[in-house]
Amino acid sequence: MTSEGPGSAHRYRNLILGAVAILLLAMAMLTSYSSAFGHPRPNDVELAVTGDATTIVALEQQDALELTVVGSPEEARAAVRDRDVDGAVVLPSPAESSAVTTYIASGGGRAVGQAVSGIGDSIAANIGTTNETTDLAPLPGNDPVGSIEFYAILFAGLGAALGATIFGRILGTVDTSSKFVERSVVLVVYTAALAGLITLWIDAGLEAVTVNPGAVFAVLWLTGAAIGGAVTGVAALGGTIAALAMTLALVILGNTSSGGPLGIHVLNDFFQTLYYVFPQGDALDLLRSLQYFDGAAMSAPIMRLGIWAVGGILLTLIAMLIRNRREAAARQQGGPRPGSGAATATAPSSSGPELTAVTASPTPHATTSAP
Repeated sequence: MTSEGPGSAHRYRNLILGAVAILLLAMAMLTSYSSAFGHPRPNDVELAVTGDATTIVALEQQDALELTVVGSPEEARAAVRDRDVDGAVVLPSPAESSAVTTYIASGGGRAVGQAVSGIGDSIAANIGTTNETTDLAPLPGNDPVGSIEFYAILFAGLGAALGATIFGRILGTVDTSSKFVERSVVLVVYTAALAGLITLWIDAGLEAVTVNPGAVFAVLWLTGAAIGGAVTGVAALGGTIAALAMTLALVILGNTSSGGPLGIHVLNDFFQTLYYVFPQGDALDLLRSLQYFDGAAMSAPIMRLGIWAVGGILLTLIAMLIRNRREAAARQQGGPRPGSGAATATAPSSSGPELTAVTASPTPHATTSAP
């Protein structure tokens, strides 16, 4: 505890390799986060529109928009509240002098909300009127950027992944049913403690929880259990190095592909595709649905997080089955174990000549003389 150890046998070679690995990791994180969050712009923004057909036809030519035409302003509002779209625009007819009405939901991603509001401003300027923007899911005053949910998911996933990797080194390989139960209990208890601490901080410390804290705790617990279970399964199948590789992928690509505080539809196509690969995006959407949308659109994220958790369980069981079969095959090929079966030593045969060991006397025979 008071020393860093004797050092490596190949000091300078390992020093260079370690430095290069750390530099590559740092650059990978910098490249991923700056590419995802550095230049946000509308990309496949899902927009509900109603009103003037001519303007709608013009909007359909915009590659950055995915339009859903609805029949009334009430349907447009409902589509935003139900998380079917990112925002909505109500277009006045040319004969009307009323303003464009834009509905946004900052709770689904602040940058996406700003992008939708900007679209409404642009449409209003083109048709010579004004734009009135209404935020149907505003962010709380204690989290005006909408970053606290992102950081809660980030550290819940990171803590679960690192915990699962460390537990594998401490508790050993999962190769029996009793060890499987032990690891499962440890992971469930640990992720519950992790989720509880994060919930306590963002609720009591930051006052950023807008709903029942128990619901936020449940989302963070599910997130930790899904990610921790998946890392446990990968470690059981591929070892600690595979688990660390997966943890790095979750940190470098999973967190950025969630959209962070910006929202998924201001990221490029690469990160939008990764959104469906990694679990952080679903976890973040699930937490936002609870916080700002009265629990709308929760079923799909819950199902995908459940797939991650079940996938981890299956990988662990498969690894345990493969290991047990290999050990059984090795025992069959190795024959009887040492000390069993035929005797290891036999007594000398009575019909053979007996060998007598002759040893020299260490002391010369004494001689006596006649008196």
